[in-house]
Amino acid sequence: MQQASIRLRAALMGTIYQKGLTLSSCSRQSRTSGEMVNIMSVDGERVGVFCWYVHDLWPIPIQIGLALAILYSNLGLASLSALAATIVIMLVNLPLTRVQGKFQGEMMEAKDVRMKVMSEVLHNMRILKFQGWEMKFLEKIISLRKNEESWIKKFVYVNSGLTFLLWGTPTFVAVITFGTCMLMGVPLESGKVLSALATFRILSEPIYVLPDAISVMIQTKVSIDRIASFLSLEDLPDDVTQRLPKGSSGVAVQVQNGTFSWDLKSEVPTLKEMNFEAVHGMKVAVCGTVGSGKSSLLSSILGEMPKLTGEVTLCGTTAYVSQSPWIQSGKIQDNILFGTKMDRDRYERILEACSLKKDLEILPHGDQTVIGERGINLSGGQKQRIQIARALYQDADIFLFDDPFSAVDAHTGSHLFKECLLGLLGTKTVIYVTHQVEFLPAADLILVMKEGNIVQAGKYEEILESGTEFMQLVSAHKDALSNISLGNQDDTSSHNVNMNKTKETSELSDENSAGPKGQLVTEEEREKGKVGFQVYWKYLTTAYKGTLALVVLLAYILFQVLQIVSNYWMAWAAPVSKDAVPPASTDQSDVDTSVPYTIGAFAFSSIQLLGVVVVMSQIAWEVFIVFVPVIVLCIRYQKYYIETARELARLFGVCKAPIIQHFAESLTGSSTIRSFNKELNFKGRNEKLMDDFSRPKFYNATAMEWLCFRLDMLTSFAFAFSLALLVVMPAGVINPGVAGLAVRYAPQLPFVLRGLTCTFPGGMKTGIVGRTGSGKSTLIQTLFRIVDPTVGQILIDSIDICTIGLHDLRSRLSIIPQDPTMFQGTVRSNLDPLDEYTDAEIWEALDCCQLGDEVRNKELKLETPENGENWSVGQRQLVCLARVILKKSKILVLDEATASVDTSTDSLIQKTLRQQFSDSTVITIAHRITSVLDSDMVLLLDNGVAVEHEKPTRLLEDKSSMFSKLVLEYTTR
Repeated sequence: MQQASIRLRAALMGTIYQKGLTLSSCSRQSRTSGEMVNIMSVDGERVGVFCWYVHDLWPIPIQIGLALAILYSNLGLASLSALAATIVIMLVNLPLTRVQGKFQGEMMEAKDVRMKVMSEVLHNMRILKFQGWEMKFLEKIISLRKNEESWIKKFVYVNSGLTFLLWGTPTFVAVITFGTCMLMGVPLESGKVLSALATFRILSEPIYVLPDAISVMIQTKVSIDRIASFLSLEDLPDDVTQRLPKGSSGVAVQVQNGTFSWDLKSEVPTLKEMNFEAVHGMKVAVCGTVGSGKSSLLSSILGEMPKLTGEVTLCGTTAYVSQSPWIQSGKIQDNILFGTKMDRDRYERILEACSLKKDLEILPHGDQTVIGERGINLSGGQKQRIQIARALYQDADIFLFDDPFSAVDAHTGSHLFKECLLGLLGTKTVIYVTHQVEFLPAADLILVMKEGNIVQAGKYEEILESGTEFMQLVSAHKDALSNISLGNQDDTSSHNVNMNKTKETSELSDENSAGPKGQLVTEEEREKGKVGFQVYWKYLTTAYKGTLALVVLLAYILFQVLQIVSNYWMAWAAPVSKDAVPPASTDQSDVDTSVPYTIGAFAFSSIQLLGVVVVMSQIAWEVFIVFVPVIVLCIRYQKYYIETARELARLFGVCKAPIIQHFAESLTGSSTIRSFNKELNFKGRNEKLMDDFSRPKFYNATAMEWLCFRLDMLTSFAFAFSLALLVVMPAGVINPGVAGLAVRYAPQLPFVLRGLTCTFPGGMKTGIVGRTGSGKSTLIQTLFRIVDPTVGQILIDSIDICTIGLHDLRSRLSIIPQDPTMFQGTVRSNLDPLDEYTDAEIWEALDCCQLGDEVRNKELKLETPENGENWSVGQRQLVCLARVILKKSKILVLDEATASVDTSTDSLIQKTLRQQFSDSTVITIAHRITSVLDSDMVLLLDNGVAVEHEKPTRLLEDKSSMFSKLVLEYTTR
């Protein structure tokens, strides 16, 4: 059964994983990621556990039947009262089991909601810290946990009532049976009484097991229903895209009369009447304002978006680079290879084309550096370039890029465009979305999007003269470039970089080279040695400071004492029969539901054993001749077993986490996986992880059976010896009235910022620029104390930020982060989770960001799904802008705040910021040079070092400055 349990669990988890990869967009929105992870980790585990209880259920009616037959042979018709009493108990159990099933379902729903919020919080923890919202979301999680606890309590209370009822069944049946005997005049001699008591004792064992078996059966039914509901969700339709083999057509991509919608219930489709085609080798650019449908167009080509009408045809294989980078946990090399065999020459060419070689030289382990979950230890530009390298390495026929250049600086963007799109992909079909107007002239076809329609299509010069939409985009770009002035301006004082930085940098560099090079991400640690008593003590004293555990323990002891006393009384009260002969007789879910019962079973068994020892010592101390050595052997076996079982339990506990992480990652990147046609690779990876988990699980079950077999043999030997001893001992040594009582029972990494000394003047605007991976975002993280400085200090208004509370610091700063984040709920709760502002203020902020009309026109109005998936990335950045407008802090940080919007919208944002934060200190990180040209100061970082810190006009005058070179690269690319 253990093998069947493990195989069933693996099969279920594999099926759930496979379903997760094929869910349609509507199905994905109907289930949160937390709920889907629960279905795999909790429900799949419960169904597997049920196999252990299968053989606890079917023997029960047989054992009850045999017990009633024995009673009938001893007590005659009076035994029918025992049958009637048993039936009554079972009927009383029915409503309790129904209520227990209901509470189990409610408990799992509450767990899903909590897991969804927990997952959302953990994924966006950096944003919560930036905004100072940790306590608000902690309160939310605590509230959800209390709701979950309320259902757990109801479930446990009902289960306790069921257990009490069933455990009292033997006593209840005995009272009814003996009472019937007295009414019918059946003589109660000691032989009959003790035989009946022994029969009730035999009957009690399956009845004691029954509550757990019923509970597991109910939980399993609820889990099976949840799994069945998940597996019945709608899959992605196969007919959205027609895929033709390579070389079978001269057209690579063709869309005819295509109408698509993310929401099939909406009357207004997302994309309307789409018509275009791209022949092999063509470069197609897609542009338009924020929310015009650019990313949706790529999704429709990939078959990710529900199709209402029309046809989409692809000829050849595809590769996809998403707007929000999807990076797997693991080595950089594995992320690039993506399951493809290593070709060293090709690999090196791609690293060079993606400008990754310098980054890999800086990283302590090069391309063997382990990336954290969602690429947490990489900059936005590094993640995007790894994505591009992954796509290039697959050598597909059709490449789709969703704004891949927004996260990198101008020089790197130009390099990627020339070396990747025009170089390595020169003969490939490429469809790329971009807000960078300078990358449009090289396209063979430009599609201009507006409100889900292709309003213009053609070459650059053609559409420049044929319509207004494209002209507006180009004009906005030219207006931004016209702001770049290389003229001389008045020289005023500025805060320069401290000249001692060179010395500090060299010292830190020496320290870097001398120190150990470890990984930021390490394997999950597994405890070694025995579990300390403190762990058990902490668990037992958590509720009511241990009083509850003491009460339960005393109740167990009282139960055992009363049982022994009642048996003594029955044995002595009945007349002695001259012919009397001794008769032969998966984590939080575990902590919530499994651990209490396990500890309770251990305590009850221990007390039972103690009771048996006390009774035997009074009745037949001679049995200790064999009893003591058997106990010694049992203890030795237990010590030998526990060391292995403990490590195996820890091992399969550690092996389970990668399964859940892989499933969660696959759900997030399912569209990328499907676009690369890598479903089989990921299913294989899931199966390997399942095997890695199942092995220690099976070995643990085998070790348990090994121990159980030996303990059963020893106890059987001890029981047989005791029985023989009691039978052969001389008469009178042991009172035959009591003979029937014999019973059977991460400082290892180099510095990222080095020797940095600079001052940001109050009330002024400072721009921070530099290549991707130069340390810009890290500097912002130190300002918010996401990372504390190892050397030196950061002062705001002459106060060391490390000396004040985190919440006090972050609540006075505002940030528009690099990764725009929205949480499930309303737009209002996303803008103001602390309920500090009026509706009028919120609408004013939305109108300032040009989002007011968008929100008013939405059918669901203010409702936002998980991760804000019904908003484009650019719109999410505008929501983040609305947050800071509401907060109106004196210090505002913009971390690539306009990377995912078009130039026109960028100009609007900059204008809004100048109006709303005219007297605030503004720190801007940007690759779009026009965003920092009107700054009072510019700080240029390179490899974690402040290279230049001056007025932008001064730096532009110096043609040898790195800032001048960056501006030149941006304007001439």
